[in-house]
Amino acid sequence: MNVRPYLTFAGQCAAAIELYKKAFKTDTLEVMRFGDMPPSPDFPLPDEAKELILQATIKFGEHYIRLSDCFGHPLNEQETERVSLVVEADVETIKHAFAILAEEGRVGAALSEQFYSPCTGVVFDKFGVMWNLVAQQ
Repeated sequence: MNVRPYLTFAGQCAAAIELYKKAFKTDTLEVMRFGDMPPSPDFPLPDEAKELILQATIKFGEHYIRLSDCFGHPLNEQETERVSLVVEADVETIKHAFAILAEEGRVGAALSEQFYSPCTGVVFDKFGVMWNLVAQQ
């Protein structure tokens, strides 16, 4: 069994993908847009939705996360601490990702050394996603 994070955005998924690629020095494995779907008379796609992300996959080491846009109904865009993405990596990767995510985001807990990690911190990115970054010892 695997559990995979799936992040949903209100039209900002492409921007989130670029931010995460920069922060974690990674790349996308796939990007499908709503306009790539076969047309359906039961579900006409408005022109403004065609470039939105239907599903994208970003590689994180041996793992990955999926992301998509949502349209047609409201999306809770509030920042929340109920769910966070934990990334465990080397100190350099943690410091780099933290700096990039914090640029337009909000620091929840500054990077610091803790008994369980030489470098750990919490940051909410500009989309409200909570990242718990932990350097492995």
